[in-house]
Formats: sequence, structure tokens, C-alpha cells
Amino acid sequence: MIDYHCHILPQVDDGPDRLSESLTLLRRSYQQGVEIMVSTCHFYADEDDPQSFLDRRNAAFQRVREAMLRDAEVYPMIVLGAEVLYFPGISEARDIEKLTIGSGRTMLVEPPMAPWSDDMLDEIAELGENLGCRPVIAHVDRFMHMLGDQRLIDRVLERELLVQVNADYFVDTRTVKSAVRNLKKGKIHLIGSDCHNLLTRGPNLGQARQQARAFGVESEFDELSRNAARLLFPRGNR
Repeated sequence: MIDYHCHILPQVDDGPDRLSESLTLLRRSYQQGVEIMVSTCHFYADEDDPQSFLDRRNAAFQRVREAMLRDAEVYPMIVLGAEVLYFPGISEARDIEKLTIGSGRTMLVEPPMAPWSDDMLDEIAELGENLGCRPVIAHVDRFMHMLGDQRLIDRVLERELLVQVNADYFVDTRTVKSAVRNLKKGKIHLIGSDCHNLLTRGPNLGQARQQARAFGVESEFDELSRNAARLLFPRGNR
């Protein structure tokens, strides 16, 4: 499996505080069948600039990478990216292209926890056109729940943006039927654990896959990782 949204680098955002916690998150993810994790540390334009963010992120990644190489354990591959909080003017922002994921084919964008305007969604679509990439809207399922608006997923799809959902969408008994329904309809493109720590927001893609199997949509669920692989490795190279 490919976890397309997670917070695993130490002391970069609200993810793990310690290197040891990062390594445990990685190990637990691998034990659940996750082979690749896209590290999407939070980027807030009102607090940081892209280059400063990248310097901190890359330094944290280097610490994790060196620890992984010293360890006898097997870990998932880490692909670097960011979770970019939307802000007006994002489509023309300086150096914003540095925050794309991996090869630069996608950017994970997090809308604010407020009613979504057409102008915001249109600008995110424009961002993709300007950068020649596909914007991915982060955890659309969470916004549908928190904002009480099930139409959000269709508004994303209307603009040919990619839909990422969290594993919780399948794990939570209150939302699993909605998750299965939207998965069957092809309305979900990518999935992530959005894991942050070991106590309250841990790795759970394995649980989500078990739920998918129980509801008879295991093959559709596995297609989400194939979608991710095509985006991360367009020529099939790793």
C-alpha cells in the first residue's frame, strides 16, 4: 500500500516530537502492509516561506534516513512532499512549485475548515494549470463531515482535482458505507493515514483495508495505491 498523506518527520509540524516516535510510526505502517509513505508536513504561508520549510523538512528527513540505515528493521520508502494550507494568491505564489510531491506531478492542498467558495476551488485548479501538476485535495471526507456537506467531493471532481481521503473514512463505522459507496463510484483517487503520533492518530491503513475487504471492495481499495504509484513513478521506476 501507499500512504499518500502522513506526518512522520520529527519536530517539523504537529507530528512526532522525537526521532524514536518517527521510526515507530514507520515500523507500524510497514507491519500493516505500507511500502511507501508520502511525508506531507504542514506548510502555512503565513508562518513560513517554501525554502525555509524545505530546509527544516529535509534536515528532519536526513535524521530519519540515517537512523533507518543504522537499524536492522525494514521500513517503508519515504517520498517527500507537503500539505499546503490554501491561501488567496496560492496559484501565483513565489516558489510554491517547490512544495509538490516527489517528481512534482501533484501537490497536496488543504482547504481551510470553513465553507468552500467556488473562487477557492477555481484557484486551486488554476494552481495546477500554472505548475503543470494535479492538485490533490486533502482528506475531503473530513471536510464533508465537519462542514456537513456531502457535495464537496463532487465539487472537487467537477474541477478535475484529485480526491484524497483518510483511512478513518473506512475505519469509522459511521462513515464506512459512504466511503464504500464513493469508492465504488470512482470518486476517490488516493488514501492516506494522516498519522501524526502513536497515541491518538496512529497508522491505520491496514484497518481500512480490512474494512474494504469486509465490504467486498478490496480490489477497488487496492487501486488507490496503484493510482498513487502512477503519480509518484510515472515511468514505473522506483
